[in-house]
Amino acid sequence: MRALLLPLSFLLAVAAGAQTAAVAGRVVGTDGGPLAGANVVVGGTPRGAATDVDGRFEIVGLEAGAVEVVASLIGYAPARARVALAAGERAEVRLVLVEATLDAGEVVVTARETLTGRGTLDLPGSGHYVGPRALQRLGTSDVHRVLREVPGVTIQEEDGYGLRPNIGLRGSGAERSGTITVMEDGVPIAPAPYAAPSAYYFPTVGRMDGVEVRTGAGQIKYGPRTTGGAINLIAAPIPDGFEARGEAVVGPHDQRTLHARVGHATASAPWLGGGGVGAVAEVRSDNVDGFKTLRGGDGAALLGPDGDPLSTGFEKLDLFGRVRVATAPTAGVFQSLTLTASRTDEVSDETYLGLTDADFAATPFARYAGSREDRMDADHAALRARHVAVVSDRLDLTTTAYRNAFARNWYKLDKAAAGGAPVGIADVLAAPDAHPAELAVVRGDGDGSLYVKANNREYLSQGVQTTAGLRLGTAARGALVEAGVRLHADEMDRFQWVDTYGVAGGQSALVAEGVPGTDSNRIESARAVAAFVQADVAWGRLALTPGLRLESVRLTRQDFGKADVERTGADLVVRENGATALIPGLGAVVDLGRGWRVFGGLHRGFAPPNSQPETRPEESVNAEVGVRYGSPALEVQAAGYRTAYRNLLGSDLAAAGGGGTTDLFNGGRVDVVGAEVGVTADLARLAGPGRWAAPVRLAYTLTDGRFQSSFASEFDGWGTVEDGDELPYQARHRLYVRAGVERGGWSAALLANAVSDMRAVAGRGPIPDAERIGAHLVLDAVAEAPLPGGLTLTGRVANLTDETTVAARRPAGLRPGLPRTVTVGLRARFGR
Repeated sequence: MRALLLPLSFLLAVAAGAQTAAVAGRVVGTDGGPLAGANVVVGGTPRGAATDVDGRFEIVGLEAGAVEVVASLIGYAPARARVALAAGERAEVRLVLVEATLDAGEVVVTARETLTGRGTLDLPGSGHYVGPRALQRLGTSDVHRVLREVPGVTIQEEDGYGLRPNIGLRGSGAERSGTITVMEDGVPIAPAPYAAPSAYYFPTVGRMDGVEVRTGAGQIKYGPRTTGGAINLIAAPIPDGFEARGEAVVGPHDQRTLHARVGHATASAPWLGGGGVGAVAEVRSDNVDGFKTLRGGDGAALLGPDGDPLSTGFEKLDLFGRVRVATAPTAGVFQSLTLTASRTDEVSDETYLGLTDADFAATPFARYAGSREDRMDADHAALRARHVAVVSDRLDLTTTAYRNAFARNWYKLDKAAAGGAPVGIADVLAAPDAHPAELAVVRGDGDGSLYVKANNREYLSQGVQTTAGLRLGTAARGALVEAGVRLHADEMDRFQWVDTYGVAGGQSALVAEGVPGTDSNRIESARAVAAFVQADVAWGRLALTPGLRLESVRLTRQDFGKADVERTGADLVVRENGATALIPGLGAVVDLGRGWRVFGGLHRGFAPPNSQPETRPEESVNAEVGVRYGSPALEVQAAGYRTAYRNLLGSDLAAAGGGGTTDLFNGGRVDVVGAEVGVTADLARLAGPGRWAAPVRLAYTLTDGRFQSSFASEFDGWGTVEDGDELPYQARHRLYVRAGVERGGWSAALLANAVSDMRAVAGRGPIPDAERIGAHLVLDAVAEAPLPGGLTLTGRVANLTDETTVAARRPAGLRPGLPRTVTVGLRARFGR
């Protein structure tokens, strides 16, 4: 901690001299009169402000360079101004709003719903935003690497590419991101948020325009999981006018990324009676052969029919589009309808099979021959329809209907046998000395059988949600009251089987094809009603956010049995469970002046159970207190928190080393305490204006989570637990630093990510070597250079020092993180 305070002290000391910029001015109507309560934001950043009674605003802490300032107010068209900001100076701008056009109401409602419209300084709780420029600079489609920028986030890597993220918030479990609320454009996006929340699908962050992370009391309006927090991914917006962009990136192992987006909008279409119309379309393709090598028992690489090494990589295609129509400026009630559709197709040669400690030490990027058949085949399709009605400058209503369909079959090695009973690969890798014959079969240098399971599942999630916003009083003394309701249904259909491969003389062949439905044959479903009411109350320098959420869910499992593959119902077993909960929360922020704010909050944490009658909902009491400082040179947010679980839930996932039943287990009382520090600064020349910028981002997280009771659990991730044992897969310390220099379109940055030791199994005291995920420091580097014709040359080095790191020990052995990977790209942008 002392090492952390030193750089913070240094940053505070140079705050007055560091060269960032500010923009200030007035927002007025066409008659020149001031407009109070208008939202003013700087495009592509979380910076924003609301105008005072004189229409004045000021936004500080901006990077030097050209920016777009956008002002919006219900009943008026947004006004935009391009401003050139010089380091250490304040620019003045006057924005004139005229009455409604295409997206007047749309912009204001979006500004209320996302951090892009209000910034993070005035939130009544912790919140962080990674905007489009930051995403562009990071240059990655791995959401793990993006979320390193945010304190309080727990990350557990798996495959080195971030294909199936494991994300937790404030000490919540990270397995398959199943303990947090994940959204795209404010809509639940997990395959089945209630019945099966484990995120075997996660939106491609490389096509997103922003990532929001909300924790604390203010996030209870999202749900259904309110303990750790919520992550909202913001997809491509419809531009004003015409805009087109494209990018191509190449790298080792035949890595190829192609990304293109084009959009256009008009404010007045005659064929719509003067209404507006806009659209955007996007395509992204990510392909790589993989950095691991499938090897036979003799150590030689396994080759395909073309003579090339077998792939351990993936192919992924994202298609996205949205169209919006809006009423004419003369309409008494502004209305817009936005239709969004997306599709993601993925084929990845990924596995759960890792290596023994000895084999990892010798050849960390090898894969055993037993995983040569492993492959994930997944398809995701999403549809959303969003209607906005702005009844007046005080009342608006937003309704969204959504449908997400996800189908995946992860065909992967499950067990091995060498003349005896089959043994699960997790057991083989956990105790290789006890299963030498089975390990030999897995390696490809022994004879026996491999059992490859087709983990075939289909998911459906659909519903409708509506939110009303009512503004009372004035911007300085008033309230924004929001109330919403969501009707939701989701399900997971498991229809799995096991194929048997014979292994002899280093060769494998299919010897017994399984019958679909004979391994698992059941449907998990959920029906839920959720509602919330929340108010943002402003009274001078004090802002309060009281809120209350209702969650009511009924969960059902229909198990048809392994013998009834036709699902006649002859062997049907049904089980049900349910929960209803009221989830209160209260957040507060006090503006102390001179850039200082203090905030705090208290709320109830909740997560629904599953269909097991004996499983209780996850419950907790969550508290936080923090301080923020914002100036033209520096922004700091520091918070301490405590999560007191009355009942922690654990999920039996194959990804966590369990049996893959997805059953939930009660974990009893758990205490998690922690601290978060986020710092954004520009350490450019300390005196006088200049064209250089030196942006720095620091994110530090301290997490201490411990069980408060002793018990023996059937959940393999816990096992036998003693009171005081530390939670597994929770690093005590995480530190991320991004430091760079920029000038005239040129930029370069070094990114450092340090993580302390983690436990793979609950325990206390020194971590045994066989249960340790070792501490590591990974450095990345990114750079950009402008070229003629609106082009930009990009470069990125992941794992600059080529450190060999352990990404995971579970479910079956050690798997490596990404080795040094150098990519270069070309980016183009045209239009606005």
